[in-house]
Amino acid sequence: MNLKGQSEKRLTIDLGLEDTQHDWRHFENPDPAKNDHAEIDKVLRNWRTTLGSASGTTKRSLLITVLKHHQRLQNLVDVLAKVDLKGVPFLIIDDESDQASLNTKARKNRKNGSYESSTTYDRILLLKSVIPHHTYIQYTATPQANLLIGIADVLSPSFAELVSPGEGYVGGKNFFNEDMPLCFDIPYEELPIGDNMLTEAPATLQEALRLYLLGAAHHNITRSKGNRSMMIHPSQKTAPHADYKAWVDGLVEQWRDFIEQPKGSPVRIELEGVFRTSYQDLQRTFPSLEAFDTLMDALPDVLSDLKVAKVNSNADGEREVKWNTWPYWILVGGQKLDRGFTVEGLTVTYMPRTASSNADTLQQRARFFGYKKSYEGLCRVFLLHDVIEAFESYVESEEFIRQALDTHRGKPLQDWKRDFILHRALNPTRPSVIGRRVEKVGMDEGWIVPRALYKDVGAVSKNKILFELKAKQWKTTYGSRDAAQRPGFKDERKGSPRNILIEGVPVDEILDLLLKVQIRNMAATALSLVKHKEDKQAALVDVVLVGDLSTVGLTGRSLTAEGKINNLFVGESPKGAKSLADLNYVGDRTLFTPKRVTLHLRFLKLKPDSHVDTRVSDCVPWFAIRLPSDVAKDCVIEEI
Repeated sequence: MNLKGQSEKRLTIDLGLEDTQHDWRHFENPDPAKNDHAEIDKVLRNWRTTLGSASGTTKRSLLITVLKHHQRLQNLVDVLAKVDLKGVPFLIIDDESDQASLNTKARKNRKNGSYESSTTYDRILLLKSVIPHHTYIQYTATPQANLLIGIADVLSPSFAELVSPGEGYVGGKNFFNEDMPLCFDIPYEELPIGDNMLTEAPATLQEALRLYLLGAAHHNITRSKGNRSMMIHPSQKTAPHADYKAWVDGLVEQWRDFIEQPKGSPVRIELEGVFRTSYQDLQRTFPSLEAFDTLMDALPDVLSDLKVAKVNSNADGEREVKWNTWPYWILVGGQKLDRGFTVEGLTVTYMPRTASSNADTLQQRARFFGYKKSYEGLCRVFLLHDVIEAFESYVESEEFIRQALDTHRGKPLQDWKRDFILHRALNPTRPSVIGRRVEKVGMDEGWIVPRALYKDVGAVSKNKILFELKAKQWKTTYGSRDAAQRPGFKDERKGSPRNILIEGVPVDEILDLLLKVQIRNMAATALSLVKHKEDKQAALVDVVLVGDLSTVGLTGRSLTAEGKINNLFVGESPKGAKSLADLNYVGDRTLFTPKRVTLHLRFLKLKPDSHVDTRVSDCVPWFAIRLPSDVAKDCVIEEI
């Protein structure tokens, strides 16, 4: 309800609904029992007479806001079913469209071949069915679920458009960068869980509160506009909220008593000592901070104008945050402070809860993002260490998705093969709504080899032509040499085709090859993620043509019963050599550039027991790729 009220208030302001004369007729949660259909019909009858009306007259348009709850949606369906909507264009905007709207039985349907639908999803489909002429827009900051629903799903998006933040926006890159001056770790021993019963406010909570109050005092002195707020987000359960509120209330009351003591008194000197340390930290990121003594003198005014409130479903929880009633707020809550809810003037966030395993849920907890560039240096976020790491991973994943969607802009979204950079500890979204076949792939530093490259005769033939074409182009454009000329790539074998080294092939050209390779196990296309790290280490790739793509002198390889290869690489020769001087050949695995992506291309002969069509078994293309540590990124990919 907080989110619905917040959105309605913004619409009221943006559309001028508070004015006596405006262009809209607003219906909130229409109900068939209230005869709303007759009122809506009256508006539409007048709207239809727009043509031929007197010059300058305006016909009001309908604005219907409805809580995304199955009964509210059913009420709206029942109301609209009684109205003649023929020829009436509707724009349906589904805010936070990845939540509640999607079919939570999609995964079950995909596995069982069934066609069940969850209740809210079913009501949205009914709503679309009673409006003959409409455009349905899904709006969300976390589109992972929308992008992973089944391609045949009615709600599967047909296109994507990015909404870019303005210059004043402070987001993931500001909080989770290499230096992270705005982030602080909450030690696990400061969590009141299990046997760790805390009798007083944790030290990091006290530090967070001091930083917030000093920032609020600066706001008070400079008479800046708007609110300044702190958010404490300990758990989705309501019981811990009371403890944190009690701790904050106690600290506020104690510090008020201390600061009201005469200057020079022991308790005030002690308080100023701990506040001075916090002041120095704030000044590090906000150099224009008012003088320390000035801020301390302003603290009594801030504390008098401060409202500490629980925001949850309990009887004593704040039902609605009326921002204009208090300039300074400390909100303690869980779910109601999660998705979509804007905490006005939020500077300090204290979130002592573990990371969500779903990436989109994790990001929705980032209420500390927002338009706050002018006071970014006063912002702080306190999180558990693993949550900070999860946010770091999410920021990179989000940036990749945005880049991918931007590249695909103007094209049908159904043609975009879904893949995301995503840490292996995270899922893109809740599994129940995923209607596509996706696979999580952990990518570590080292060699990655697709174990099954044989798909069918046609695919093998096309891959052979592709490898030969690319090898010829790269040799011509970037030059080539015997790989043994590079130190460490020793190869003194007699009668074997030479390995050829092509250095400095742009990553985009490698990606073009990888995306065109036809393979049986689509998980191997995860190798294309070398494109995701746009830095010097991934910009250029070294290519080794093993045996110069020749099969001369090769013995046949065997495949497993599943059509997979156990070991692609030829080892060192002779085996057991104790030094480089004793080797004739260093082995395939050592043919790589340590700080650069390396790609091996080769042709294999397969034995008759491999059950591969004899028309192509004497020349099956295969590849392997080695990623340095800075390039290897876990991912989620779509299997097609």
